[in-house]
Amino acid sequence: MESKTAIIAGASGLIGQSLIQMLLNSKDYGQVIALVRKPLGIQHEKLKELTVNFDHLADLGDFPDADDIFCTLGTTIKKAGSQEAFYTVDFTYPMELAKRGLKANAKRYFLVTALGSNKKSSNFYSRVKGELEDKISFLHYRTIYIFKPSLLRGDREENRPGEKVAQAVMRIIPFIGPWKKYRPIHVDKVADAMMKVSRQEDKGCYFYQSEIMQKM
Repeated sequence: MESKTAIIAGASGLIGQSLIQMLLNSKDYGQVIALVRKPLGIQHEKLKELTVNFDHLADLGDFPDADDIFCTLGTTIKKAGSQEAFYTVDFTYPMELAKRGLKANAKRYFLVTALGSNKKSSNFYSRVKGELEDKISFLHYRTIYIFKPSLLRGDREENRPGEKVAQAVMRIIPFIGPWKKYRPIHVDKVADAMMKVSRQEDKGCYFYQSEIMQKM
């Protein structure tokens, strides 16, 4: 099999940190291009870092050629500071990335959103994620994969007390029956699911719910 080139945006995030290591260790990818704001501090012969301003991604002169684009960009409304700033990171950036990748002839787009995302949701967070899924799904990639994890487990550099409390509570909840889909998922499982799916030869748009990723 001919080795491919992958672009990853969001490599410094919780899922991205796990995913980039798996991409670098994969025999399927000969080069991994990380779109970054600042250096990741990773040394690897396959890795190329491209410093970008995501606010001006549409103006980037030479967008790199790649087969697959992995987008794990995301924030919280609290960290972003406002709903408008959150929308920019969680909708505008992934959307512009997808459009630029398509113009550069990328074949597949891998996107992480969230469980419960729905463009008609009354919850702002879920609605933005749902709107993104809807818009991305109509782009003319050969294949689009959308991953919808539940509450993420993993070691964050930033402190999110609310998430820690939620994780502690969820550890003692019996996730059975219809509640199974809400069971927290470790970031490594999400990244691993993305890697497993990358070895498939699909055409179209596919959604992977948190419960399915747990089993993969």
